[in-house]
Amino acid sequence: MTRWLLPLLLLTACGRAEDEGPIQVSAIGGPPLLADPNRKPLDTPQRVLLGAVAETLVAYDEEGQIGPALAQRWIVTSDGLSTIFRLRNAEWPNGKAVTSEEVARRARAIIAPVSRNTLRDAFDSIEEINPTTPDVIEFRLSTPRPPLLELLAQPEASILSRAMLASGPYLVRSRHGDTVSLAPRTKPAEGSRDIPLPEIRLTGERSAKAVARFIGGDSDLVLGGTYLDWPLVQTARPQERTIRLDPAEGLFGLSVVESQGWLGEPEMRQLLGMVIDRDALLNAFKAPGWQGVLPILPQRYRSAADPAYPPWAVYDINGRVAEAQRRVAAWRSNHPEPLQVRLYLPPGPGSTLLYGRLAADWRRIGIETTRSSAEAADLRLVDAVAPAGSALWYLETLACPSADACSDEAMDALQRARNAQSLLERGVQLATADRLLANSGLYVPLARPLRWSLVSPRLNQFRENPRAWHPLTHLVRSRR
Repeated sequence: MTRWLLPLLLLTACGRAEDEGPIQVSAIGGPPLLADPNRKPLDTPQRVLLGAVAETLVAYDEEGQIGPALAQRWIVTSDGLSTIFRLRNAEWPNGKAVTSEEVARRARAIIAPVSRNTLRDAFDSIEEINPTTPDVIEFRLSTPRPPLLELLAQPEASILSRAMLASGPYLVRSRHGDTVSLAPRTKPAEGSRDIPLPEIRLTGERSAKAVARFIGGDSDLVLGGTYLDWPLVQTARPQERTIRLDPAEGLFGLSVVESQGWLGEPEMRQLLGMVIDRDALLNAFKAPGWQGVLPILPQRYRSAADPAYPPWAVYDINGRVAEAQRRVAAWRSNHPEPLQVRLYLPPGPGSTLLYGRLAADWRRIGIETTRSSAEAADLRLVDAVAPAGSALWYLETLACPSADACSDEAMDALQRARNAQSLLERGVQLATADRLLANSGLYVPLARPLRWSLVSPRLNQFRENPRAWHPLTHLVRSRR
């Protein structure tokens, strides 16, 4: 880790980012290319670029609150089964007006069966998308009041024309290698009190280089940090005030994807979560405020019950280890073969640290761990920020991670929740699915997702938020 970072620090130590001029943004990942999220999942630079040059119907602000975007206002009908949006006057780069017909076409494409958009399944409550006038569009829903607005604010829900034109606040002015220069599409009218958007230079790069450039003063902002890269931040030691961790909601844990042998028994699968010392794991990372978890859901959302804890949660860590040792001894009395597990973690220094902690905790009850490819693994890491406050998203993500590891009972309860015509029945079925998954041992909860940024003091509008999404339009607030 250190050998990657220190040479880069030496190279960049002489640079200084200017307090004035374009904002230099590093996004961890590949080149910032404009890509269609209906064709493939986007990495962080692609999401950031799409969020800057395209518009969604509604948008997140710097604190993760929903506000107007392409839609200037909206209403939800009293039964919660319809949301109606009125569009503002917007134009494509060719000067043609953005119409409700085009918005409807794009929205239907997002949820089409052939779409590979990561939000497609989350939009399963949408029954119809109807443009009623050139500037009004209605979303008809099968269930009352899903988290529609939160989903529509994600960059994956951006409205693009057939020719991949976008009507967002920024235009790509130029491209040099892995850096794009973004200019505001419009300037405030003469005499207006509105503050013009700053110019942006967005670079997609690997985490070590992004951190080094920030430390050297050549970058104002690093976006897209996860547990994988966090050890680089610890080594680089930027000023404490520049390190910003989001209170991200989502999933960070292990999914059982192969349920053969001892992993075919729920009580044995539970061993994997029982013996993990989450306090020691988090202490190894030393990420301020990073929180361990035991339930799947961070809060009730619309479930009829509080988040379900796994059955072993009644014990402290010593009691859990003792109970796990008892189960292992009982299993081995009839099964002489060793307990082994193949674990897939994506490559990176954070995974090396995580693997060491997990392997040590499992070894003390006789489970031997090896790292493997994703295809050969028994367990895979799930590390995802929730796109919305939706119990369905959490539970559907985990109920059937592979054909060899499904909770049929939880899947049935989720199907009943999707089809429920009342919030009460929906809540009951969500609570049922939550309890079944907690008991199944198919998911090993570890913590909330770790999402970090490095932020220059000049970006005085930057705020941490539960969606870990930071629009380029909400970085600087006028000091006047």
